[in-house]
Amino acid sequence: MKSSMSRRAFIKGTLTSAAILSLAACGSTGGSSTGSDAGGSSDSSASTGGSINVGLNSAPVGENIWYQNDLNSATIMGLVCPNTVAIDDSGSKYNYLVESADPNDDATVWTVKLKDGLKWNDGEAVTSDDLMFTGKYGTDNHIGFFDSYYNNVDWDATQTVDDKTVEFHLSSANVNFWNGAGYWIPIMRKSEWESVTDPSTYSYSGAGYGPYYVAEWVDGEYVTLKRNDYYTLANDGDGAYVDEIVFRVYTDENAMVLALQNGEVDVAADFITQNSASQLESDEQFQIDSVDSLGYALCTFSQKVPLLTDYNVRKAFAMCCDRDAICSVAWAGSATPMYTPISPVYEEFTKSDIEQPAFDTDGAAELLEKAGYTDSDGDGIREDANGNKLEFKLTYTSTLSNVDGVMSILTSDLEKAGFKIDLEPVDAATFSANVTQGHNYEISYSSWGVIDDVDTTLLTCFGEGQTLNFMDYNDDEEEALLQQMQGETDKKKRIELLDEWQQWFVDHLPCVHLFVPSNIYAASNANFSGWSLVYGNGGYMTCSTFEKVHKN
Repeated sequence: MKSSMSRRAFIKGTLTSAAILSLAACGSTGGSSTGSDAGGSSDSSASTGGSINVGLNSAPVGENIWYQNDLNSATIMGLVCPNTVAIDDSGSKYNYLVESADPNDDATVWTVKLKDGLKWNDGEAVTSDDLMFTGKYGTDNHIGFFDSYYNNVDWDATQTVDDKTVEFHLSSANVNFWNGAGYWIPIMRKSEWESVTDPSTYSYSGAGYGPYYVAEWVDGEYVTLKRNDYYTLANDGDGAYVDEIVFRVYTDENAMVLALQNGEVDVAADFITQNSASQLESDEQFQIDSVDSLGYALCTFSQKVPLLTDYNVRKAFAMCCDRDAICSVAWAGSATPMYTPISPVYEEFTKSDIEQPAFDTDGAAELLEKAGYTDSDGDGIREDANGNKLEFKLTYTSTLSNVDGVMSILTSDLEKAGFKIDLEPVDAATFSANVTQGHNYEISYSSWGVIDDVDTTLLTCFGEGQTLNFMDYNDDEEEALLQQMQGETDKKKRIELLDEWQQWFVDHLPCVHLFVPSNIYAASNANFSGWSLVYGNGGYMTCSTFEKVHKN
């Protein structure tokens, strides 16, 4: 058995756009990989076979990851239907399962070619028909992120060039078209999906073109993946080393970490808290790594709630957010305060130092008083002239890391300014149904795993009718800026537009950004080796790295 040691490797440091955006002239991912290759060299000491047990701290929603937005489901299905663009350990995007993705001079035509040898687990080839079908079917049915990434494709002009190549024609320029679409949207199997009339209720078969396919999915209990013998795009053609993966659902993080300590699971799929990491790091069999998130935690305001349409209310809320306390106390120092509208991870895009309102509960109270929100009945809750109180329900997923500490700090400070916050913890499926899909909430707290290509992708978060704009905040000035950023091929001008947007954000506050977590992951080296991290939210289970994990 290979010896192992405990280690703590931090993928830290601030990213520039050059590090996170692998853009050629107009924004192409180019014809060659800039990061790790999907068919990378094999480990001569690796053994094939074995079954890995993986711990989940909450139940995955389901196999249909195209429709719903759930991290645990995406982690599982990312090994079954991986995205064709990946991110490496330097933060650069690269072509993972496509041979090339090249734009014309003004980024209005993109030619995307799949890699040879990409096959479903029954041996049938993945073709350009599948790739083209994916984008069109998704936009026709308004599924998930499709409207965000394929919304400007001219489907009448778009065509398959051969059985591996699609020529996408865009109605307007997009310098990061394939960086976005390839990174976020897996390929759909045309022969399975073309007869599906309601994708929102469809139970996906579990067929895979990645290293694995779904053998069994028992809701709330476990998911079993089996090795796709036709997947050869890793380890010099050998494919993935591990034969079987069993994802087991635990009630919370503590139960998952205990299972890791007891040897019931080999790796935790979800990131863990600093407290949990401290329990493990004294044992040499455990490997603990950390990577700064490309996303961030935030609170959003529904514009369906009349009081929350008032900028003064939203600004006062923002002034009650003590980011320093949240990071140092609730997160025990394993998070970075986010003062700007763009994550501090992207140093090049935050040089303007345009900041969100500073923490000041007294100032928030004064702002509300001047805006006509008073506490006329002395109950500590301010109300408007019509007696409508600043009392709101704050919905969040109960299994989010350190969420109780975050809620305690937020609610206490908001109370000082005259807000009353009623906490509504829910499971991941309910949050997805009510907030991200249903837009049926008042205030939400959540954490986005990856916000990439920020000089163009903000349209998917804040654009009119976009998937992640579940606050339903729509503004013509903002929309124009977001659309300009997508098509501007001059990087300097894109940054200038981004600064304009950041000022717009501060002046309107459709949501409040709080902090960037440093995601900590844990695995045991007792039975398996080869664990590694890259940027993103897949942890040790990211497909491009997990395919190299092997038994000792």
